[in-house]
Amino acid sequence: MELSRRGMLAGVGAACAVGAVGFAGATAVTDGEGDDGSGGTGSIEDDPVGGGSAGDDESGGPAGAVDADPDAPFEARLRRDGEDDRRLFGASDLDEVEGVFDDDGEYLVYVALGDDGVDAFQERLAASGAVDEPERFVVSMTLDGTEVRRVELDEPTVRALTDDGWGGVLTLPFGEERVARSVYDSLAAT
Repeated sequence: MELSRRGMLAGVGAACAVGAVGFAGATAVTDGEGDDGSGGTGSIEDDPVGGGSAGDDESGGPAGAVDADPDAPFEARLRRDGEDDRRLFGASDLDEVEGVFDDDGEYLVYVALGDDGVDAFQERLAASGAVDEPERFVVSMTLDGTEVRRVELDEPTVRALTDDGWGGVLTLPFGEERVARSVYDSLAAT
């Protein structure tokens, strides 16, 4: 089963013009050591999920989604003002993963939460207070205990992530292809 473009757009319409809701539209992102200043605001609406190319200047990635390994050492934690730290989602919440796609210097990995994962994700966002004050929160993603991405949340992104029509597909953008490849390789069940 592919993470279809139609499935990613369904009910979202939304956060900073990204197709799959999530972290590509967040206000600031870092890979590893600090803010890379990229802002992560590139649109992926025309990105050909599932491979192929939507245009002369775009390159597609590998075709098809694969099952996610529930035991992969990947986790996203929700942090508030450096004082509160709670789990947002992990590999065990994911059904599928697809990637790595080059989007003008950002390397994208798509992940799909299962139905239970979507419910848990949205409940955790609400319980943390991120729905009411998203600007106080960051999402820290780790692989094998090492932070590989940090994303500041914003109101449009949180609103899209808590929408009833959101299908559970997240875009995880990385500034370096090797980091995106490590995340994908870890999450992809073999």
